[in-house]
Amino acid sequence: MTSLPPPALELKAVTKRYGPVTALGGVDLRLDRHSVLGLVGENGAGKSSIISVINGTARPSEGQVLVAGRPVTLGSPAEAARAGIATVFQEQGLVANLLVYENILLGRERQFSRAGILGAAAMRRFAGNVLGELGIAIDPDAVTGALTFGERQLVEIAKAFALGHLYPVEPIVLLDEPTSALSDRETEILFDSIRRWRSKASILLVSHRLSDVFAVCDAVTTLKDGRVSGHWPIDSATPDLLHEAIVGRPRSAGYYKEHEQRETFGEPVLELVDVEVSGQLRPVSLSVRAGEIVGVAGVLGSGKTTLGHVITGALRPSRGAIRVHGRPLRPGSRAAALAADIGSVPAERNVAGVIGMHSVQSNLVLPSIRSFAGRFLPILSGRRQAQTTDRWIQRLRIKTAGRNQQIRNLSGGNAQKVVFAKWLARGVRVFVLDDPGRGLDVGAKEEIYALLRSLARDGVAIVLISENLPEIIGLSNRIITFRGGAVSAEIPAPAHDKPSETAVVTNMV
Repeated sequence: MTSLPPPALELKAVTKRYGPVTALGGVDLRLDRHSVLGLVGENGAGKSSIISVINGTARPSEGQVLVAGRPVTLGSPAEAARAGIATVFQEQGLVANLLVYENILLGRERQFSRAGILGAAAMRRFAGNVLGELGIAIDPDAVTGALTFGERQLVEIAKAFALGHLYPVEPIVLLDEPTSALSDRETEILFDSIRRWRSKASILLVSHRLSDVFAVCDAVTTLKDGRVSGHWPIDSATPDLLHEAIVGRPRSAGYYKEHEQRETFGEPVLELVDVEVSGQLRPVSLSVRAGEIVGVAGVLGSGKTTLGHVITGALRPSRGAIRVHGRPLRPGSRAAALAADIGSVPAERNVAGVIGMHSVQSNLVLPSIRSFAGRFLPILSGRRQAQTTDRWIQRLRIKTAGRNQQIRNLSGGNAQKVVFAKWLARGVRVFVLDDPGRGLDVGAKEEIYALLRSLARDGVAIVLISENLPEIIGLSNRIITFRGGAVSAEIPAPAHDKPSETAVVTNMV
């Protein structure tokens, strides 16, 4: 009888403690050879700690890590690399001004050095062979910084697969949120590639998007509070089952809080009349009333993101008028938009939404900083800033060590809450949201959705731009679809009669 080969990677009763905090509590995890395992859980559930243990940046306090059935001690990323383990992080770790082949072999140049002379030609050939073997059509001599985000992601993956040629190992590739900043087309290319690459490697896919897991994984493991809460072959898993395992309660029918959706609205708050951006947006007229959530849907380049930039003053339209509460808004001015109480939550919150090195308080009070100055002296009141920050931390249940914690150390969901809080503290009346659920786990999304319903009840006019169709459909009162820079349809979306995804997509493509 032929015995089955050992799994490519296995964690046995792995525990990781940071002082008094237990990040992982007795985790068992198995990644079979030539398979794709999905790893999902809320922010703070332990996903990053598992990756750190596997890639050698953290040592387990207890338990074992096995590679190909052999116990290993991975004391550094270099040791993990020699065992065939490579991590592709969502933030990317490439050097922009290096060539592609130089990035693929960064830190491993010694194998191409003879008598202290670097063999650039051999490195170039090697990288070209790896790219060709993976079916990645990128020039090894291209400047990395000139590539698109999706192309750089593929270079990161090629760098990981290069381990199998540099060392006598079969690669184990850890993909950390690989689709978080990819377009739908780039995601499709990545998934097609993963399906081909599974014959050459074993892949652990960490993602907040359950759709990613169902699209490409063979099995899925869920985490909650640092422990494994479930494991299923993908054919046996369902979104509701995973949701319950991740958040600890069944997914309710009101995930998008449709029962709280308003059906009556106030006067128009935001009005666009024949707004146009040359080459990007054809004349658009739109009105959003107090308490209304208007969804904006479209494929990449359709004009939906351009619309958001125009409303928030990030982009000046070539013609047309914008009014807030009936008063003209000076176009192309962020300052004017701010003065008109227009707030925005960008898709890339880590780049445009928060200042990672600054504290929760500094980020939260920034849009309303002038309100903390005295009437006669331009001195900011630290006491009132602290009181305001503490009030919003409590109101939005932001999990933080305190108002002075650097925001880069918060989970994605809590950082997103700070982005919301900084505008709510100012009292915005128009909110433009671009993919507010991007990169958030299902529990954090549910809290954000509840917050949007609360804002609508308070009469805030909301423009919701999203690539997540269930999100758009579930939250919106009506949906505006864009195609080729123009509005292609306006679709009612009352709580009792939501349109199908097909009905929306038909007007997008």
